[in-house]
Amino acid sequence: MKKLATKKSLEQQKKNKIISIVIFSIVIVIGVFLLMPSTTDKNIDQLLYSQNAPIFGSKHAKVTIVEFFDPACESCRAFYPLVKSQIKQYKGKVNLIARPVAFHKNVGPVVAALEATKMQNKFWDALRITLYYQSSWAINHTANVDLLYPYLQDAGIDIAKLKIDMKSAVIAENMAKDAKDAKALKVFKTPTFYVNGKALTQFGDVQLKALIEREVRKAYPEK
Repeated sequence: MKKLATKKSLEQQKKNKIISIVIFSIVIVIGVFLLMPSTTDKNIDQLLYSQNAPIFGSKHAKVTIVEFFDPACESCRAFYPLVKSQIKQYKGKVNLIARPVAFHKNVGPVVAALEATKMQNKFWDALRITLYYQSSWAINHTANVDLLYPYLQDAGIDIAKLKIDMKSAVIAENMAKDAKDAKALKVFKTPTFYVNGKALTQFGDVQLKALIEREVRKAYPEK
């Protein structure tokens, strides 16, 4: 004769069933997570390199520095000459892609202005001027684009055209992509550097030079 289940045994069976469901759900979640593509391995090129981003240096260089920067960032200003010196040192072998992001207060219009200078083929001139006079338009880490316009005008930029272009949908889309890519790469501070897709994990001028040197040696092995 089949033994009747007691109330206690039924409760235990119910608990066991719930535990099994929970364990199964955890396994599914872990499996999905493990199958997800790695940002750093699979999608990093899509996040680092933008068709809208101009290149400083040789387009044929095998080593590319990607820098996420905030125009009002003092460290970005300090590192800019160093980056340019590395491009000069490894002439034809290293180039730079600079992608602006707005982290500081009121710096959004300044980023828009820099983006708009691309329409006048003046981005690199504008970037140099913007960083050089940073202390004049970014006071107490608060940006004021109106204070920047005169310096850009002295660099030969049409300010009337610039102000119109700054409000265009194209500029808004470009800024949104830079911000989205930075977020996906977990860029929360500036400057953040990548060299041939490899992040500078320990910040510093010596470390950046060493990373660039390693990538140059790999890309251009001595014969």
